[in-house]
Amino acid sequence: MDEYEEFRTLARTLVGHLQAKGNARTTVSHQGVTVEGWVVDHGNSYSSETLYSNAPGDWKEVWGNNDQIILGTDAELYSYSWGSKEGGHPVVTERHSSLTRLQAKDLVGREGAPFSTYTQKLKRLRWS
Repeated sequence: MDEYEEFRTLARTLVGHLQAKGNARTTVSHQGVTVEGWVVDHGNSYSSETLYSNAPGDWKEVWGNNDQIILGTDAELYSYSWGSKEGGHPVVTERHSSLTRLQAKDLVGREGAPFSTYTQKLKRLRWS
């Protein structure tokens, strides 16, 4: 069995364990696709950047992004991110989000053994 198949086996086993324990799940949706599962990792990149143009009252404030890596009930890992921008006259809020199933190339990592970063995160999730 190669490293990726070992990782996939761990994910499937963990989903069964979390379901049996009844651990609370999160649900996210984007463009008609819904994923239910458990948050493996999260972060944010808040930015208070304000953008102006030459037009009077034309400005935009970037509120940043929030990111989650979710282990779905289907044992797949997903990246969910969302954020918003606000500005203009009258004030308009633009919200954005994305939901992507992660591939092996997204999970392999740059340091340590292949898939070691997410393997450790999955093993810790078992105890949350």
